[in-house]
Amino acid sequence: MALVNMKDMLAKAKREEYAIGQFNINNLEWAIAILDEAEALKSPVILGVSEGAS
Repeated sequence: MALVNMKDMLAKAKREEYAIGQFNINNLEWAIAILDEAEALKSPVILGVSEGAS
């Protein structure tokens, strides 16, 4: 899985008319699970993190 520029990723999604899921993650296990599924589906995702998440 590659790290890509979000502007480019969103422009491609708009051009090809599909949505990209954004997931707020609370811990490493969530991040791994989301990224594993995204990779299996060959689907881009956006991971959201914040200091206030618990």
